[in-house]
Amino acid sequence: MKKTVSIDVETVLDEEAAGHCGFVPGDEFAPWPVHRIVCASAFSVTRSAHDEQYYALESFSRGAMSERGIVMALAAAVDDANVVVTFNGYRFDLPVLLARAMVHEVHVPRLIDLQNRSRVGRHVDLFDQLKRDAAPVSLAHLCAPFAIPVKQDASASVAELAAREDWLALEEYCETDVVGCWLASLFWTKVQEPGFARAEWRSFAAWAAENATEHPSLAAFTTVPRPPRQSYPARGLDDFDF
Repeated sequence: MKKTVSIDVETVLDEEAAGHCGFVPGDEFAPWPVHRIVCASAFSVTRSAHDEQYYALESFSRGAMSERGIVMALAAAVDDANVVVTFNGYRFDLPVLLARAMVHEVHVPRLIDLQNRSRVGRHVDLFDQLKRDAAPVSLAHLCAPFAIPVKQDASASVAELAAREDWLALEEYCETDVVGCWLASLFWTKVQEPGFARAEWRSFAAWAAENATEHPSLAAFTTVPRPPRQSYPARGLDDFDF
């Protein structure tokens, strides 16, 4: 059995912590130590010894539990994972999770382990991997070439959703990110296997369609975009699929 878990956290400014260090909110993104967690999601893919795949999607938000509970729930979600996938996890998600764990006096050894870069292959941070050879980009930019539907609804910020306690919308936003991050990891880390990522997406799409009622965020992933058609009119050739 091999279990891969994609995680993401959504945060807002911890105004009390910001006041202690003199940080004044503005247009810039606040430093990670002055964030508090309002939502987190975990999407898991478990491949059996018979090559069967099982999927699970969980979200934890302040609508149902405390911030301490969110940290503990996410730590439990990755506890038995062979691989954890994030986007900018080394520089944001994990530092925030560990900081909030310390604030609430929670012991999270698995999350601490994920921050250990010497454990090669345990934590796949797409942002960290790709920025080594290219300019930094957002998750939406990374997903765009493959039409992976992340960051589709920008009508309200995380802070706005949290302020009006729209926890379902916040969970849906976070869930889209964890699924999108997993799909993006398939495209970007399996470049030696053309067609692998779309085949995995097609397998997942069937499960997503069956579970879209419980998790409306999954509806966006039920259709797998086809590769673009390439045409060469100047040479008089018909369209070819690649």
